[in-house]
Amino acid sequence: MNIRMFAGIFSGANSYLVDDGEKTAFIVDAGEYSAPLATAVRDEDLRVAWLILTHGHGDHIGGAERYLREFAGCRLAAGADELPVLTDPSKNYSGAIAGRPISLVPQVLLKDGDALTAGKLTLRILATPGHSPGGICVLAEDALFCGDTLFAGSIGRTDLFGGSTETLLASISRKLFTLPDETRVYPGHMGESTIGFEKKNNPFFG
Repeated sequence: MNIRMFAGIFSGANSYLVDDGEKTAFIVDAGEYSAPLATAVRDEDLRVAWLILTHGHGDHIGGAERYLREFAGCRLAAGADELPVLTDPSKNYSGAIAGRPISLVPQVLLKDGDALTAGKLTLRILATPGHSPGGICVLAEDALFCGDTLFAGSIGRTDLFGGSTETLLASISRKLFTLPDETRVYPGHMGESTIGFEKKNNPFFG
């Protein structure tokens, strides 16, 4: 499995291009359209099976429509409980963040425990509400793509529509901190970490 991170210049959000080593790939989050990401897909002749949105805020969805147009066969997936955010620009703040109102309807609505396949990879879906009502994380082998649920040394904000600090802390404790310590954490902003490090050092827990 190959993982590449593309940091948004304007959105400040991380997008991830992940492939199975045999030409099938998926993308996690699309804060803005990344020409380098698209170039990597074309140059390596990758087939993008999925664009998975960890949540629907404007800084994670700005490039979604263009990726879906460019990558034939790519399907959009997101948490089922995130639909009110994804479809309503007043709840996803896309006008302020992305510079235009965005409304998205995923082709696949995901729930806790669901699984997707991307070539030889199995993508396990963990529902982790709190930052947003339908936030999800994606676990592929030992890599956790967690959007704005968990950061290196911090957690996602909870003052936006549908946010709850109590719910977010419970999601992290019950869903993420039960994963093996060596699980690699790839967040929606800033750098990566591991579950073991965050369990011991994240100031929101202890």
